[in-house]
Amino acid sequence: MNSTELYKLWAPESATWSNWVKPVLLAHRPLAAAFYSAPDWRGMNMNWSPSADSGSAIILDLPSADSVWLGLALALRGFRPVPLFNGASGPSEIVSSHRIISALHDSAKELAGLTIGPGAPPVFLLDSNRSGGGALTSPGRFDNRWFVFPQDFPSANFLLSCGIRSVVLGQVNSVEPQRDLAHVLLRWQEAGIEILGCDLQRETPPSLIRVKRPGNFQMLWYRALVIMGLRRNSVGGFGEVIPMPSQSSG
Repeated sequence: MNSTELYKLWAPESATWSNWVKPVLLAHRPLAAAFYSAPDWRGMNMNWSPSADSGSAIILDLPSADSVWLGLALALRGFRPVPLFNGASGPSEIVSSHRIISALHDSAKELAGLTIGPGAPPVFLLDSNRSGGGALTSPGRFDNRWFVFPQDFPSANFLLSCGIRSVVLGQVNSVEPQRDLAHVLLRWQEAGIEILGCDLQRETPPSLIRVKRPGNFQMLWYRALVIMGLRRNSVGGFGEVIPMPSQSSG
C-alpha cells in the first residue's frame, strides 16, 4: 500500500473528520528494524468508553503507538480514528515515531475491514511524547518535536453542529490535559461542551473536569511564539536536523 492509498484509508473523502487528518507520518514507510508485535486490540477493555451514539467525541493522548491501537478498538464501537501526529520522522530523531508509523501501516487492513459510517464521531489520536520529554536537542539530531494548536482541531461550533456535546480525554496516570491541549479544550469548554477525563491506566470511568486556563490563552501571538521554538519540515509538519554551530576561523 503506497502513501496515497494509506492516506485515503485513514481520511476517506466521505468522512466528516477527514480534513483534520495529518498526512505527515502517513507519508513515511515503516523501518524493518522498527518491527514489533501488534497488541490484541480486539481484546482491549473498553468499559470506560462512551457509545458512538452518546454525542461524545474522544481524544487519546497516549505514548507512541498506543493511541493508534486503542483508536482501532474504538472503531469497532463506531468511532472514526483521526490521526493528528504532526512530527516527521528522521535519523536520530528526538521524538521516536517508528512505532507509530508501523502501527498506522499494520492496522490499515484491519481498518479497511471495519464498517464506519461517514458521520461517525471522531477519536483524535495523539502522541503524549510529542514535546520530547526534555530530550537533548544537540546539533545533528532530528528535531521533530511538535505541539497541538486550536487550528488542528474542529471548532466548538462545528462539533456542536455535528451533535458532539462532550469530549472524553483518555490518558495514562492523569486526567489533566497537557498545556498545549488545554488551549484547545478550554475553548470547547467555554462554548458549552463538557470535558471529561479518563485515566486509562487505572481503568476509571470518565469524570467531568474543569480545564484550567493555560498561559497565553487566546493571545494572538501564542501560535507564533510556540512555533519559534520548533523546526518546520519542508513537506509539512515539524522536523529538521539541528545544524552544527558554524566554526570560527582563527
